Order: sequence, then C-alpha cells, then structure tokens
Amino acid sequence: MNVISFNRSRNGHDDPDAAFVTTGIDGRQLYRFALQYEMDGKTWATDIWAYSSEDAEKRVAAMRGSLTLCGQLYAEVEADAPHHT
Repeated sequence: MNVISFNRSRNGHDDPDAAFVTTGIDGRQLYRFALQYEMDGKTWATDIWAYSSEDAEKRVAAMRGSLTLCGQLYAEVEADAPHHT
C-alpha cells in the first residue's frame, strides 16, 4: 500500500470518502488510518480504524507494547448474516 496525500480540495470537501468512515457499535464515527513499517529492507503497510488521529496514535503505541499474532485468517462472516438452526 502506498500512501499518497492529495490536496483536500480534489473533492470540494474536507471529509473522507464514505468508504473510509464507519460507525462503531457505540454510535461514534471511526476513520480509517494507514500504518507503515519496515521489514527485511522493504516497506509494508496496513490500516486500522480509530476515532481520531490522537486515538490512532494511542492504538499504535499500544500495538508497540502488546501486538500478538492470533493466526491466519481463512474467512469472514458478516455480523448481520442470518443464523440457521
């Protein structure tokens, strides 16, 4: 992932595009933030959801101290998928 900073006037507004904003279970807006790191001489990237830039910085600090690999992902189930009994 490459992070490119465009002038905010490209869309004529200061808000992120809809794909980069969601609402958390607490009703607060979450925003998507890009993260970048170096490994084996290469630059890698990922993203997180956070309430603000300050919250994103706090999340990165927490990751530095406690990030753990949980395992490989194989599938994703939508939260509102119907349950069969």
